[in-house]
Amino acid sequence: MPKKKLTQIAEEQEVEFDEAMRIAQEKLPEGFLTGRGKNTWVSEEGAAILEDSFMIEEIIPKHFIGKVLSECPNGRYNYVYANEIGKRVPVLIPSKSRGHMVGKVITFEAIEDTKGISYRYVK
Repeated sequence: MPKKKLTQIAEEQEVEFDEAMRIAQEKLPEGFLTGRGKNTWVSEEGAAILEDSFMIEEIIPKHFIGKVLSECPNGRYNYVYANEIGKRVPVLIPSKSRGHMVGKVITFEAIEDTKGISYRYVK
């Protein structure tokens, strides 16, 4: 999987490196960033998320990585544990993936609104 340097992404998006680093640390889950300072590398998936984030920073939700523990009583959701959050949370799963996710490590996003935070699966 090819990685991309954060300095290169910042240049392409015409953003200061410090701003790009702040957004990357805020929006990407652990494991998508490697290295330190100006020698920071971003995974291919992370680069795609970041390029969208620079255009409309406020709308892009925070992404997490977690392991699917079990299915919820409501079949549309699975319980996922994420180290970053520190607890298990119900994550909305697409209908074609129902019953096939238990035990897998997935990427999901947090969506915050007036009613609270909800989570949904991201390919």
